Amino acid sequence: MPDMSGDLRRLKGLIGAEEDAIARTDPSMLPPLVLAYIGDAVYELWVRMQLVRAGSRRMAALHQEVVHWVNAGSQARILEAWEPALTDAEKEIVRRGRNTKSGVPKGATVADYRLSTGLEALVGYLFLAGELDRLLELLSMAAAADLSAEEPSTDKGV
Repeated sequence: MPDMSGDLRRLKGLIGAEEDAIARTDPSMLPPLVLAYIGDAVYELWVRMQLVRAGSRRMAALHQEVVHWVNAGSQARILEAWEPALTDAEKEIVRRGRNTKSGVPKGATVADYRLSTGLEALVGYLFLAGELDRLLELLSMAAAADLSAEEPSTDKGV
């Protein structure tokens, strides 16, 4: 797995996250859906970078692989793999994200969508808090997660 810490730091610099009001805001005070909104973008960019680094592909195949990694079911399984390694504070961020009510897209179970929102909230929190080493540690665990499970996730109270 390539070292992506420089990529995340460059991203924060590119978007000005180190200089603006968001950088001075305590991410734990932001609404969970705001954290998930940022986390969704950070996570998808990380997945795209991993796949591009793995080698050139046709765009259709690259897109399919990204969709495989960023769908609610895959994110729910990744969060379940992370669960034993999460701190109590991280579990609380996940819980806040998971319990936030929002519409569930077609093709996703409610349980998977809630867990995926929890994962995205945690990714967003860690990114905005500048905890990039911890974020990369978890993302590295995501790369090793088995996404092939056919059964939908159940809400395990992460």
